[in-house]
Amino acid sequence: MISKIRKATIKLMSRDHVSDINRLDLILGKGESATLSNIVPPNPYVGNPEKLETGKCVALIGINPKLDLNRPGFQHFEVKIPKNCQENYRKTNDYQAFNPWFEKLHRYYDDQYFIHENGKKIDPYYWRYFTKLGNHIGRAWFNSSPPEKGSKQPNARRVLENHVLKLDAVPYYSFSDKMESSNLKESMQSDPALRVHKQLIDCLFQECKPRHLQVNGKTTAGEMIKQLFGENESFQIIGNGVSSIEVGWARIGGHRLPILIHGFTNSSTGPQSPKAFLECANNFDRWLDSQN
Repeated sequence: MISKIRKATIKLMSRDHVSDINRLDLILGKGESATLSNIVPPNPYVGNPEKLETGKCVALIGINPKLDLNRPGFQHFEVKIPKNCQENYRKTNDYQAFNPWFEKLHRYYDDQYFIHENGKKIDPYYWRYFTKLGNHIGRAWFNSSPPEKGSKQPNARRVLENHVLKLDAVPYYSFSDKMESSNLKESMQSDPALRVHKQLIDCLFQECKPRHLQVNGKTTAGEMIKQLFGENESFQIIGNGVSSIEVGWARIGGHRLPILIHGFTNSSTGPQSPKAFLECANNFDRWLDSQN
């Protein structure tokens, strides 16, 4: 029996992404190209939703994945594996053809899932984005402190693997994140590719029921996610400086949940330090308690 999430994911994987991206690039751009790349198939989510504890995981959502064709392993994990799966499916019409792609998604944080490239072990995990966030989330909500500085950092990977649902509003890679939010919101209802992706998002939230929705970045990402999923009149700003957050409510897939929007953790204007992020988390939790 195919799970609801797997079935919804295959609907996205099996589409002609080149045609979808060529069409959406002009629709989503602000009067110009949205810089979407038709070279790379869609990225539905990362991690294994079946490992997450229903009602207690965190949903981490962005606008769309960043295109970096020169990053070690990118061509293999994000281009070769998905395209090979698509080709095998076209030849066999067998859903099992997508198994290597699902393995890449589900083992994204697994440091034992790798290839050798130029004499080095390379895995798909994008540590520059994920490690600080994983450690912050682990400290704040899952009693999981990172190892001492200078040691290897398996901890962030384990936190993300066991507690975080990571996905994007748009599953296609681009050079920039300059998209028109009103066009995107409308396209989620009218465009066949984004309707399929929205059905997958709804399914993930229905099945996993995250404790809260978290957005890493207040300006571009935060504003877009609020417009797409937020209950507009529910939002308010709490705190000051790098620990300032915006909080409110969203509804996705029939699941109503609180949103935490904070500054980008890799920016000087965001909560880079453990102390700053814990202040964000504590302010968010106090606000959430006040809502009950």
